[in-house]
Amino acid sequence: MNSTMNLLLRAAIAAAASDREKFVDKVSSLIEDKVGTSPETAEQVAGGIDQLVDMLDQHLFFQQLTGNTVAETAELEKKIDRLTEAIDKLNDNLEKIAGK
Repeated sequence: MNSTMNLLLRAAIAAAASDREKFVDKVSSLIEDKVGTSPETAEQVAGGIDQLVDMLDQHLFFQQLTGNTVAETAELEKKIDRLTEAIDKLNDNLEKIAGK
């Protein structure tokens, strides 16, 4: 998995896990609705999913620590610079269109 995807997935996990109680409640509600299990069973399964999410986050963090090389970082910075330039050009064009 490339470092950009790793970072994006970790950010999504962090956002989902920022409020663990809400995360477990939402997941258990989905399980209860879709599978038709008891609320207690759904909550236990959701708690297990929460633990798996933590394990995945730790694994991704370890990959990120051990996988980023200077060359990968430099390439990512170049891509970010190109994207920033493209966005600037798009903004310029939109301002020209709006000014007509």
